[in-house]
Amino acid sequence: MEQDFNRMVAVALRNELGESRRSIKTVMNWTGTSERTAKNWLSGSCGPTGHHLVELAKHSDEVFDLFLVMSGRRPLITTLSLVRLRAHLVETVDRLDRHIV
Repeated sequence: MEQDFNRMVAVALRNELGESRRSIKTVMNWTGTSERTAKNWLSGSCGPTGHHLVELAKHSDEVFDLFLVMSGRRPLITTLSLVRLRAHLVETVDRLDRHIV
């Protein structure tokens, strides 16, 4: 189970951040961890615990969604996804309006 968790967190982080050097720096900035720790999380060889998991979930929608799924709160994801989608649509329409006018 722990290895599955580590792998799933790694996939979530890579989906959100990609697999570049910048992704390592981003994880370090979000959590205050060392480069080695960030690399381990991104590779799936280790996973975050406690407050580090909370910090990742604060910054990463992918990690937050994973946390909800793993805690059995999947229906909440749909609501959150719709809220995010709506905000994105409002922003897009606003940008379009600024370019048209």
